[in-house]
Amino acid sequence: MSDEDKLKYIEEIFKYCKIDSILVINETGSLERLDCPFEVLVIQDVGELKKGLICIVRAVKLALTLVDVYIIGNKAYYFFNFRVLGRK
Repeated sequence: MSDEDKLKYIEEIFKYCKIDSILVINETGSLERLDCPFEVLVIQDVGELKKGLICIVRAVKLALTLVDVYIIGNKAYYFFNFRVLGRK
């Protein structure tokens, strides 16, 4: 997929999806929308963030690689570096 195709795909997704929430499976197995801000646990060192740190996600975006990123502070981090803890 070309970068242009990826941008079109991202634009189409954001016609229907919000950047201020994610969908998670809760403890009872139901699908639930978790609005920003929400807390995450760093599960591996990434950038300035160290494993074990609890951070606040202010927004969720989609990288050009089509992978979700969490906006923490003023930086974007791939979602797979974190475990979602819940609402702030």
